[in-house]
Amino acid sequence: MTNIKHNIQQLEAVLRQDAMQGAGQLVEFVMEHATDNKLVHQALLLKLNHTRADDPRRQGQLVNEMVALLEKIGADANNSTTDLAVSPDYQTTTLAVQPGEIVCKTQDLYKIFRKSGFTIEGVSADFRLGEVTGVVGENGNGKTTLFRIITGELAKDGGELRYPYLKDRFGVEMLDWPATKRHIAFIPQHLEKWHGSVRDNLHYELALHDIKGRMNEEEVEYIIYRLGLEEHQHKSWGQLSGGYRLRFALARALVWKPVFLVIDEPLANLDVKAQLVILNDLRDLANSYRYPLSVVISSQHLHEIEHVSDNIIFLKNGEVIYNGKTDDLGEGREENTFEFGCELALDEVEKRLGGFEYYSLEHTGLAFLIHTPLHISQMDLMQQFLSAGIEVSYFRNISKSTKKLFV
Repeated sequence: MTNIKHNIQQLEAVLRQDAMQGAGQLVEFVMEHATDNKLVHQALLLKLNHTRADDPRRQGQLVNEMVALLEKIGADANNSTTDLAVSPDYQTTTLAVQPGEIVCKTQDLYKIFRKSGFTIEGVSADFRLGEVTGVVGENGNGKTTLFRIITGELAKDGGELRYPYLKDRFGVEMLDWPATKRHIAFIPQHLEKWHGSVRDNLHYELALHDIKGRMNEEEVEYIIYRLGLEEHQHKSWGQLSGGYRLRFALARALVWKPVFLVIDEPLANLDVKAQLVILNDLRDLANSYRYPLSVVISSQHLHEIEHVSDNIIFLKNGEVIYNGKTDDLGEGREENTFEFGCELALDEVEKRLGGFEYYSLEHTGLAFLIHTPLHISQMDLMQQFLSAGIEVSYFRNISKSTKKLFV
C-alpha cells in the first residue's frame, strides 16, 4: 500500500511537469492497479484528449482530471481488502480470471483424411490461461489441421476435445458450441483483405459481438492504444505493412476479449524486427494482468518460438514427437549437439579438430552439426575452433531445441 501511495505521488509530479509523459505512465499505472476496468478506459481517454487539446486551459483541466483519477485509485486501493477483480462488463459468461486454468484440453485427438491418407493422431495437450504454446514441425505435418480442430473450424474424428475454463452463468462447462466459440479467436496464416479503415473495422467487429455505444468506443480506443495502432487507425488494407496488417488482425481478434487465441504462422512474411515485436506482444498478452489468454502459435522460426513459449508441441507426419515444457527440451539426452557454419570443407574441419572428443560431424547442406559427449560444453568447442583456426560464421547450441528433432 505504501508503494502505491509513493508511486501516485511520483506520477502526480510527472503529470505536473510533463503531462504528455505522465499521461502515458498514467495509463500503464491504471492498467496495473485499478480495481474497475472502466478506470482503464477513463485513463486512456484522458490521454487521448490531452494529446488532441490545443487550448492550454483545456490541457490544464485534463491534467487535473488525471490527478483526480490517481487519487481515486489510491482511495480504492486503501479500501480494498481483496485481490483486484475484472469488471464483467459485457462478458456473457462468468469467467473468473485465474492464470493456469485449462482453457482447452485434448486427449488422444485424431483426424483421418481418407482421400489423402494423412492422419493426425495422439494429440493430448492442456492449453492453459496465461501460457504460450508453440506448435512446430515441417509444412504439411498437421499444425494447421490441429488448429482448425481446436478452434472448431474442422470436426475431429475421435478423441476428447473440451474447454473446461468456459462455463455458463451457472458454472457448468459449456456444451453449446456457438457459446463456446464466442471465446475463441483464430488468426489464419493468410489474412483476408478487408475494406475501410482499421478503426471502422474494429467498431464493426465489436458490433457483431453486440457491443455498442460508449462501450464500443472505449474498447476500440483501448485496443488501438494497446497494440500501437494510433498512427495507423485511419489507414486501409493497402496502406499497411505486413506487420501492421497482423497487428490489426490481433486487434480485431482481441477487441472482444476472447480467452483462447490461436495463430497460424504469423511470422512467415515479417522482417526480423517485426517478428520480435509481434512475439513480445503475444507474450505480454498471454501474461495480461486483467485479461490473460491461452495463446497457441505455430511457426517455422524455431528459436524465436521457443524463446516466448511455455510449452512446445512438435508434430511430424501427424504424430506428436514432443509435447511438454519448453524448459524440459533435451532433458535426458545422451549427447550435446551444436550447429555451426564456416567456409571449410567437411574433411578439412575434421582434420583441424584432430583429437578433439566428439561422436560425429556432418554437413546438412546449410551448416555443420557436431555431436559431442555431455561433458563437452559450447565453450569447450568454441575454444577448440579458435585454437584450430576454424573461423566460424554462425554457431548455436541446439541440444535443448526442437531443431534437433528436425535434424
